[in-house]
This record gives sequence, structure tokens and C-alpha cells, in this order.
Amino acid sequence: MNYLLINYVPFGKGSSPNRFVLGDMWLEDLRAQAKAWRPYGRLGVAVRYIDELTVRDSGSFNLVEIDPAEEGFDFFPLPNYYSLKTLLRKLPELKRQLHRACQWASIIQADYNGHPVSLGQIVWSIAKKHGKKRIYVFDGADPFPRMERFAAQEANSIKRMIRKNMVKRFDDFCCSAIRNADLVFTHNASVAERFKEVWGDYCHTFDRSFVKEEILLSDEQAALRQKRLMDASQPLRLIAAGRQTPIKATDHVLQAMAIALRRGADLQFDVVGDGDALESYKQLVQELGLTERVRFIGSVPYGQPLFNSLEQAHVLVVTNLTAEISRNVLLGMARGLPLILYRNPGTDALIENHNAGILVPTGDINTLSTALVEAHRNRTRLAEIVTNSLVLARSKTLEKTHYHRAELAAACINS
Repeated sequence: MNYLLINYVPFGKGSSPNRFVLGDMWLEDLRAQAKAWRPYGRLGVAVRYIDELTVRDSGSFNLVEIDPAEEGFDFFPLPNYYSLKTLLRKLPELKRQLHRACQWASIIQADYNGHPVSLGQIVWSIAKKHGKKRIYVFDGADPFPRMERFAAQEANSIKRMIRKNMVKRFDDFCCSAIRNADLVFTHNASVAERFKEVWGDYCHTFDRSFVKEEILLSDEQAALRQKRLMDASQPLRLIAAGRQTPIKATDHVLQAMAIALRRGADLQFDVVGDGDALESYKQLVQELGLTERVRFIGSVPYGQPLFNSLEQAHVLVVTNLTAEISRNVLLGMARGLPLILYRNPGTDALIENHNAGILVPTGDINTLSTALVEAHRNRTRLAEIVTNSLVLARSKTLEKTHYHRAELAAACINS
């Protein structure tokens, strides 16, 4: 049985015809999926192929080169499109390549990613034409808050209307895809709530995890982190990691930190990652008088370099403004970092049900400041969160997620 994964995240040209470049976290996910599917058949990956792949376009922190055959999956290159103009020009060839890939597969997995039209929308009818089983996937984010925000920010009234209409049409497509899919996987609880009218018993919710078993802290390592946390003579070191864009709201953390410092908390803050909003955050640090308290680390590759940065911190702060489960949530838990995070439909139940973090109302900078002050003062609670979080992370690894998904997919094919 062949399982075909359709995804918008691209591969790039490698050093020889059989080698390709891709993002490091994307590769970890593909390795886990290939391993999970191996008892049932072969994994295939159909993604855009581009000559010059950058880290920005890779969906990861770093680039690596591979031979797909050595990694245990087949690669089906798709034409690159990134705008309506390029999509219209390349659509005939794109469809030809999707037909070819679908003929190889027993089951097709598609998702919502793509611009200006998702690949899932293009391949969905093609997979049906070939009589293939179909799985629709919502990854870590609920895409609609971002799309609605993007549409609302358009100054031109005609373009704004067009964008809002596109959001409505995509919502209609997703409803239809859910109704007609053989399986639906979501990694965000807010998606199940959004589409509850069409949600069925073939729809399954998972917590988004990039945590491999090998990166989980041992009990002994966790005890050392807790001991370090409890040392109240040291400043409480905060860290935020990821693309520094407005929806990540690192500026909220900076403002909350300035208030907390005035209230007597002793805090330091490391900001990991680049992004469109980074320069404005640096300016805000100057305005708030935080230059001695905040460090901008820049982009750090996923893996040991990132883990080393996390090792220097006490608390991971996640302040996403849209409904998604950040990859950092379970990663922070796995590395023994208690979380302070904005409320988010994608993570609220996960955190509350396991007492695995400190939740703050989204956008409430004053309450975020209070949470920082309390975290500085009550180190015992932070140590308890480390214990609870590590237990949770061990039950939500990347491997366990994909093994469960593979079992469901194989049962679907055999039904």
C-alpha cells in the first residue's frame, strides 16, 4: 500500500540529481511518517521543487541535504507556484504531475497549505477521480483566523471584498473535504470546534508534536533543571523562539516584562529567531529601557543548537495571537521548561487538563506581567509544572503520533 503525502512546503535542488535540500524539522517529520508507514507499505512525498531553497521558505530552522531513497520514501516533484499568476501558468503541468503521483498511491493525504490556492484544493478532485482513499489534515494551526486577519487588513475595499470571498470559498471547501474524506486528522482542537457541524467519528484530533523520544529529558536531568529553577538568587530567564512576526506578539512580552521589572521582578529575556517584526522589537527594547535585560539571539538551527539556547532559560513564553498549537509547546515541555502562554483554543485544554503551564488571557499585557512576577516569586510552582509537563510530553511524541495515524490510515484502506 502506497501512502502519498501532498504538501506545499518545498524541496530544493541538491548537489546531484538524486539529492534534495529541505528544512530540518520537515525532514524529522517525514522520517517519522516513513517509519510509521513501513509496516504497511511505501511513503511518497509530492511537494514543490525549487532550484534555490532558502531557510525562510523551508518551514524550518536550518537546511539539510538528503537522498529520499535512503530516507525510505519516494519523491514526486511538483512545479513551483507562489502567486495567482504563477499558478495559472503552471496549473496544467501541476495537474499532470498530481495525476501521476495519485496513480502511484493507495491513499492521498492533503492539507490546507498553499498560496493563493492550497494544493489540497487542487488534488482533492484528482484523488477522487482515481478512486483513492482521501485523508484531509489540519496541521498545527487553524488557518482561518490568519486568513480573516489578512483580509481585514487590506486597505483597498475591492481587494478586501475579494479576499473575504476567498476565505468564504475556502471554508466551503474545507466543509466539503471533511464530509467526503475517509479520514480527517487535526492537530488543533479549535478546528474540531469550528467544523463541529460536519465533524464525524472518522475525524481524529491529535496534539501537534515535534518531540522525538531521544530529546526527552530523563528524570535525573529534569531534577537538575528543577534545582536550577528553585535558585531564587538568580534572575528568572525567559525565552521566546520562532519567527518574529506580529502574530507571535513578542512585543507583548517586552511590555509585560517592563511592567514586571517595575514591580520588583528580576528578569532576563532571550529572543530567538528572525522575522519581519524583529527590528521593531529591537526599537521597543530601546524605548522601554531593557537593553541590559534582553538579548536577540537571531536564527538558531533546530536540534542541539536550539536545545542549548533553551538550556540557558528557565521559562518558555508563547504568546501567539491566532489559534494554533505552537511547535514550542510540547518541545518546551520535553526540555523541562515551564510555559507561560496566551490562552489559545489549540492548547487550552491540553494545558489545563494536565496543569502543564500558566495561561494568560490573550492580549492582556497586564495579566501577562502579573504572571511573570508570580513566576519569579513562586519557583515551586514552576518546578511542579516541569514534572507535569514532562509526563505529558512523553505521551505525545512525534513517533507515537505518526504510528497512531498510520494505524488509522491502514485500517481505512483495508475497510
